[in-house]
Amino acid sequence: MAYVAADGTTVNSEGAHWLVRLLLLMFVLVCIFDPADQVLRGKVPLFVALWPATLAGCALTREEPYLPPSLLIYSLAFITIPLLSIGWYHIIDGRQPFEGFALFKAYLFISFAIILVLNKIDLIPQLSAVLTLLALSVIAVFLFLQFSPEEFERLHELGINTGVLSLDRRKYGENLELVQVYFVTSAMLVVSIAYYFDRVMSAAGYIRKLAYLVLLGVNITGMLLAGTRNNILVSLLLPFTLWPLYTARVARNALLSLLVLVLLALPFADRLQAFFDAEESSNSIKLTLLRDYISLLSDPVTLLFGQGLGAYHEWSAGQVNFYITELTYLEMLRSFGIFGAAAMVALLLFPAWYSFAAPLSRRARALAVAYLFYLLMAVSNPLLFSSSGMLILSAILANVYLNRSRFEATASGERRLGVKARRQDT
Repeated sequence: MAYVAADGTTVNSEGAHWLVRLLLLMFVLVCIFDPADQVLRGKVPLFVALWPATLAGCALTREEPYLPPSLLIYSLAFITIPLLSIGWYHIIDGRQPFEGFALFKAYLFISFAIILVLNKIDLIPQLSAVLTLLALSVIAVFLFLQFSPEEFERLHELGINTGVLSLDRRKYGENLELVQVYFVTSAMLVVSIAYYFDRVMSAAGYIRKLAYLVLLGVNITGMLLAGTRNNILVSLLLPFTLWPLYTARVARNALLSLLVLVLLALPFADRLQAFFDAEESSNSIKLTLLRDYISLLSDPVTLLFGQGLGAYHEWSAGQVNFYITELTYLEMLRSFGIFGAAAMVALLLFPAWYSFAAPLSRRARALAVAYLFYLLMAVSNPLLFSSSGMLILSAILANVYLNRSRFEATASGERRLGVKARRQDT
């Protein structure tokens, strides 16, 4: 992209633009395939490098950078809530160990949305392509283990050492055992499923539709074979939830989709019951944690103001003293108190709400549904306040603002055309 500067010289911003895109691709790859940052240790350096590259791109263009004040306010609020929580901890306790600052790093990643908006980049296609590689990795490992089961332990140890993959054989009830090829970022596949579902429904021509249908099938299969209850249920529920959005009678077809789901689930009722059995080890731990939260939140001060982000607590489950649990939203209450947690939930829900409240595309609404499923999965998994969770939130949030900018530009153009036409008539 070349622009003419005020002095008449030609300024070329294409190099900066492609540098940003390259850094974005590398950052997405690291976030998805090295989420614990134990292999390449490139997550923070790449994120930091995106800022000078973005600012250079803005400086080399003649266009005024598009940065809505409300996005800055959103990002500052998102960062301020955990900061206040850390400050509150040092007022009421201040002892070590304390992990508030370590957890705070994830909240800073919300500024990734600003990078995307300044560069006017829709990250969803690129993110979906990388997630397809993740789905293919799940499928490949699953098939490899079918032919070489003796390699299970070696891969299991490798996954633990790298923080990338969690291999397990989970038993639910007496008759159901599942092999989990759980790449720790596999929950992010909700985004690529929604994106390729939209492409299937919207693309012109049978060849293109077929290609996108194959990609959709790969992503659904990858999420299904990841093997956790969350992944299995969401990979099957999401397409049924998305379909009504692409029909003329959304409410009626949503009920029809629900009825079909119930009928399809009936033959698997015993397995679903095993999934949610209170005696199952994971469920039992979460129920014990729930009782702990009820006890600690019965203290009015903790309920109102929290214990502080990163504060340790003695949990009954396993008698462990630790600073975080898998019950994300209850953990938000413990960390921020009821007011801080309510504000944070409102911030999290804003992109989904706006996607339906504003006249945005069906793709934007499909992605909002996928994002809501991700938030639902985070109820019992620490998926949200991590680089992968912030990557999804930032991509969806940036698209909300970029879509709003396009809508406002279109509306402004239509108004100008209307004024011009009225002048011509007179």
